[in-house]
Amino acid sequence: MEEKESKARARKPKAAKEPQKPAPAAKESKPSISDIEVAKKLINIYQSAQDRKLQFNLSFEYVKKMLEYKTCYYTGKAFTEDGPHARSFDRVDSDKGYIEGNVVACTIEINGKKSNLSFEEISCLYHKLAAKKEKAAKKEQEQPKKEEAKKEPAAPIKEEPKTDDFTFSLDEEENKESA
Repeated sequence: MEEKESKARARKPKAAKEPQKPAPAAKESKPSISDIEVAKKLINIYQSAQDRKLQFNLSFEYVKKMLEYKTCYYTGKAFTEDGPHARSFDRVDSDKGYIEGNVVACTIEINGKKSNLSFEEISCLYHKLAAKKEKAAKKEQEQPKKEEAKKEPAAPIKEEPKTDDFTFSLDEEENKESA
């Protein structure tokens, strides 16, 4: 009998409660990476290192941290699920293996372009390309000025027609004398 009464009480509408508070925004903005995803990535990197006979010492926690980054280490572009901006792991120094401190999260596009270049080589290329681009921009700015000068021929100097020794001056005294 007591059991029926407790069930009946549970079904009765209760007094109005406080409104539910929304879930904290932190949970929504930072999706957690599942341990299975981390383990899969860890195994893939390990296999890649073994196939290429590279040193490997990445921890589970390090790989998880790399998977939590939202932007490319090199470009700052946001990662996408697939395509050229999908996440990839790059060895900053290609002479070293997959060791902690040498692996960063970057886009597939940049990882492919970087290939086996060192950070110093990439920096050197960047500075040379930037200087070349700046030089080309200066040339483009100068070129329209030269073209404008070619297009507009110098205007011939026009002589004022002479009329019977008449001169005009703004000075009233001079005008009276000449009249």
